[in-house]
Amino acid sequence: MMKKIIISILLIGILCLPTAYPKAETLKEYKDKLNQYIAEQKANNNKINQTENAINSSKKEVENIKVEIQKMTTEIEQMRKDIIDYNNEIKEKEIEVKEVFLYYQLSQNENLYLEYALGAENITELIYRSAIIEQIASYNNKVIDDLNNKIIQNQNKEVELKEKEEVMTKRQESLTANITELTGVKASLNENSVSVAKQIEIYKEIVESYEKLGCKDNDVIGKDCAVTSSVAGWYRPIDSGYVTSEFGYRWGSLHRAVDVSNRNPYNTKIYPVANGTIVAKYNDYYGALTIVMEHKTSNGKYYSSLYTHLSKFAPNIYVGKTVKTTDYLGYMGATGFAYGPHLHLEIAPCRLYNQSDKNCSTWNKYVSYVTNLYNNGSFKGPRELIYFPNSKTFFSGRR
Repeated sequence: MMKKIIISILLIGILCLPTAYPKAETLKEYKDKLNQYIAEQKANNNKINQTENAINSSKKEVENIKVEIQKMTTEIEQMRKDIIDYNNEIKEKEIEVKEVFLYYQLSQNENLYLEYALGAENITELIYRSAIIEQIASYNNKVIDDLNNKIIQNQNKEVELKEKEEVMTKRQESLTANITELTGVKASLNENSVSVAKQIEIYKEIVESYEKLGCKDNDVIGKDCAVTSSVAGWYRPIDSGYVTSEFGYRWGSLHRAVDVSNRNPYNTKIYPVANGTIVAKYNDYYGALTIVMEHKTSNGKYYSSLYTHLSKFAPNIYVGKTVKTTDYLGYMGATGFAYGPHLHLEIAPCRLYNQSDKNCSTWNKYVSYVTNLYNNGSFKGPRELIYFPNSKTFFSGRR
């Protein structure tokens, strides 16, 4: 009896525990995510503008430094030229002084003095002449002293300017390095801006499409509206063709898809690999026409399939539309980063762009998730669900 009571208590306790259901995603959550990306884009654009202003400010300072250095170089050259001119003037003045003193000394000789005196009309004139000679000598000495002072000043200023030039040159090098770094930052911000802009574009179309389907803010997507049809088997995406590239690492990164092509690629229709709902339709970062679908298996497990490099979409293809394996999505092509016409087909066990899926709510998370699955050996891409013959082997039929 006691055993039955204990079992009953345990059962009641288990039933009272909170059930871990997956988080449902409403239309409002899509709108919130769209607003989040818009705010991120605004913040990113502000950073780009700030970085651009910093680059322009540094460039302007570099140009000012260049002008200042050129001005100093010109000034130094002029000072050096002046020093040469000053030295020449000193030499001339020294010769002139020597001649004056020589004449003055000779004039003190008795005979010459007498001769010089006889040349004067009177004693006053003689005294005057002697005074003039002394004044000229004194003046020339002063000129020589002034010139020597100018030479010393120029030499000191040249040293000062050279030191200033070295400081400014180092500042210029620092600014140039800063400009290089800021340019890299700006490039990264611009790349992120493109990524965010693409997310805004995707989520705008998602929100608009679900609103057109009658979804309300609190409606759970895939349950209350835009219901995802159940998978009724997995199919190849084209009627016939061959595998051109496998799921796995190449060129240093994971190729997350199986690529398929056809002998007449541009006329080859692309079909869904399973029944499901279109959750995104866009041009990717390289311009490739892309469709993303969501599929739900009978046991409630979700998968996403991605089709890219399409040449054009099929008519009346929109986000939220439920399509079957017999409905075509578009035509094979080579849009975006492609070396030739083919279909790049990705399949992953998650819900790409769905905010309730912590692994795949954003593109970057999705890429990391699929890479980790492959590295752990727990998922091998489209071949996990669809049979494809060996690479380059032609197949006919979708199963």
